[in-house]
Amino acid sequence: MPRTTKYILILLCALVIFLSFATPNVSSQDPTPTPTPSPTAVESASPTPTPSQIDKIELHQALLDLSNLATVMCVAAHPDDEDGTSLTVLRRKYGINTVSLFSTYGEGGQNAIGPELYEELGVIRAHETEKASQIQGSQPHFLQLKDFGFSKSADETFNIWGHDEALRRMVAKIRELRPDVIITNHDVNGGHGHHQATGRLLVEAFDAAADRQRFPEQLKPQAGKEAVGPWQPKRLFVRVRRPTADSNAPAEKLVVIDPNERDELRGTSYGEQALTALQQHASQGPWPRNVADWLRAQGNQTGKLNLIRYRLAREAQGVAPLPDNAKTFLDGLVVSEAVKQALTPATSTSDGSLNDTEKILDHLIDWRLKELPSFTSEDRHRAVLFDRRISKALAISTGTTLMVSSPDHVLVPGTVTSFTVSLANTGSRIVKVQRTTLGLWVENAKLDVADQLLPDTETSATIERATPENALITVPKRDHLYDGMLSGRKFLAHAQLEIYGARFNVRQEFNREVAPAIEIRSISPTPYVWTPGTEARPLLLKTFLVNNTAKAFRGMARVTSRSLRIFEFGQEVSLAPNETREVLLQPAAGPTTRVKSSSTNSALATVTIEEQESRKLITQRAIRVIYARATAKRNLRVGYLPSFDQTLEHALAALGADATSLTVDDVQNDELSLHDTIIIDNRGYEAHPGLISANAKLLEFVENGGNLVVFYHKDNEWNPDERKGRPQLAPYPILLDDDRVTDETAPIAFLQPRHPLLTTPNRITKSDFDNWIQERGLYYPKEWDARYTTLLSTNDPGEKPLTGGLLVVRYGKGTYIYTSMVWYRQLREGVPGAFRMFANMISYGRR
Repeated sequence: MPRTTKYILILLCALVIFLSFATPNVSSQDPTPTPTPSPTAVESASPTPTPSQIDKIELHQALLDLSNLATVMCVAAHPDDEDGTSLTVLRRKYGINTVSLFSTYGEGGQNAIGPELYEELGVIRAHETEKASQIQGSQPHFLQLKDFGFSKSADETFNIWGHDEALRRMVAKIRELRPDVIITNHDVNGGHGHHQATGRLLVEAFDAAADRQRFPEQLKPQAGKEAVGPWQPKRLFVRVRRPTADSNAPAEKLVVIDPNERDELRGTSYGEQALTALQQHASQGPWPRNVADWLRAQGNQTGKLNLIRYRLAREAQGVAPLPDNAKTFLDGLVVSEAVKQALTPATSTSDGSLNDTEKILDHLIDWRLKELPSFTSEDRHRAVLFDRRISKALAISTGTTLMVSSPDHVLVPGTVTSFTVSLANTGSRIVKVQRTTLGLWVENAKLDVADQLLPDTETSATIERATPENALITVPKRDHLYDGMLSGRKFLAHAQLEIYGARFNVRQEFNREVAPAIEIRSISPTPYVWTPGTEARPLLLKTFLVNNTAKAFRGMARVTSRSLRIFEFGQEVSLAPNETREVLLQPAAGPTTRVKSSSTNSALATVTIEEQESRKLITQRAIRVIYARATAKRNLRVGYLPSFDQTLEHALAALGADATSLTVDDVQNDELSLHDTIIIDNRGYEAHPGLISANAKLLEFVENGGNLVVFYHKDNEWNPDERKGRPQLAPYPILLDDDRVTDETAPIAFLQPRHPLLTTPNRITKSDFDNWIQERGLYYPKEWDARYTTLLSTNDPGEKPLTGGLLVVRYGKGTYIYTSMVWYRQLREGVPGAFRMFANMISYGRR
């Protein structure tokens, strides 16, 4: 190449670089501007990002969000009680800020997908709610009240929750989230007691949140939190399930939501999006696979989902009345002048095609630079919401993202962890980086990153920080359901950016679990139950240990108990770096005498992990050890079809039975006569749909002399149904209803006290029904054949006795037992009386 040509090329390159950096910033908001490229210079230097680079749906939503600074709160008692369709329509169609508030985590319910119950189930349902909320476009919050299972009244619920404490929590959330309108599916009468209680609390909190005399401590600054002020929601709406039939009743003011309306940009109806969100609540399923299945399940022949109606239940004083034929809950509400001016540019922003990202970005920059009047103290939260939303719109339209990564997904106290914060610019213009920080523990560290991001570039910085030795351990998650640490420790990365003088922020919140160096992930069985049939066997605990460090570990696992010295032993353990594996803990010789340390025959044992040389304690977990005086017939051969957990496996092992887990194929093909008793776990026909077609084999097993025990089922998965191909499953008809006894202390009457099922091999007394948890029984039969013998009667206070909780009948040479009592919760809890009755059921009618 000629030397002259070479010099010209060098000069041209230098000129391009100079022009890229030398254009002055003319923003009046920055008195000491630094060089920033003009739109023209950038457009000539880099192509406009394609629609694939900027997510059109995200951009559309960000622009739509800038058209509305109101907040609508949906209040519900449990996860999946929220009205997902209304939340979806409000956010995805109107850009309204939506939040959902749940009284509980739903931990007292049933689990359709796994063995977890109680706090472990609450963890699952909290995560399911997060996933559903992302689809709905809402933000979930929880009052963290205890879900103690089905309740029949608000009064019973308040006995557990505490009325004043529950109201205090709801008022605090209303003052914090400041909703303009509240909607709910729950009325104050009828249905689940938690629903009734939540409805009542909401009516009280509607006014109490605005009253300075109510819970005044909330109005003072809290540690690490700003003080909140009183807040008066403007309207309260309650969903209408059935139109009123009283023609003389006053006309109700209604708002109607149409779930069939189509979201053209996303290509689905709002109802379809809401169903997708509902399906995230998998532990409460199964849910319809699509809208057609949904309609079929409802018996809806119209081909369209039903309209959703809400009636105006409360309205604050001085608020503009709800117009007739209002389209949203906010219609007619007056906003301040500051809010009006902040939202004025919204219409022109969304006028053009979403493909014209450059035009949209220019408009957003102008909008951001616009001088706005000061927001009043009443509207300060809207200023925060506006800042957050316009920052998000600018981040999307500039293609700017912030990410945090770390090789360690778990933080170990005393261990150093590295964090890398990356800022990327996939857009077409240069973005200035004013400041980037990473908040870790008590420090807000400033990161050394580039001071500007050229198009299609990124900058990053890595810092190392040690997790404090006294950092709160956040595992297992179930131990932190109610203390605000359910998602682990929260951290925040934050970048202050600027483009042509328009400043915006990008934030990335992330969570990390804090765990000991060696973590006891689980212990099974827990509680540890032993009986006369297993008292001579050595203790055996199945543990899962996790090495959360990059170093090999050699140490000791010890089992100790102050009350049960015979359980104490130590065992060497070793783990490779970052290894997770099962470790069986078992002494050389097992216990040989029964526990007589207390009237309940219950004690605590502790599993600890220690360093080998120093014996320094690393971690520990306590388990309950329970002795149940429950005897099953010897050499009993039991087959069982488990549903969702290992309760049957553990209970049969505790009784010393020769137990085999069966599958539907086993029922169809195996020689069932090898078993004395077969057990169908609770909701077993739902958990194993193929069992319905194999049911004839089970009845044949009974007819030939076997003993079949069937735990409770729901009416809609048990009762005969020609459409689902489900015949009568019992040898003689049993029809279930949804009746239940929710008081775990409800009195038990013996209808046939001398019946062998109540006397052999264990004589059952009323004391065997002491210390039950959550409920007595669910889905009691409403009809059954006269050939069944009824053994027990129980009822909730003020209700009629239910006598179908334990039915037994001879069929052919064998016996059939159907029970609606909630044995699995009691067996899982280690209730001795439940083990005694369970031993009688599996021993009954043995050939």
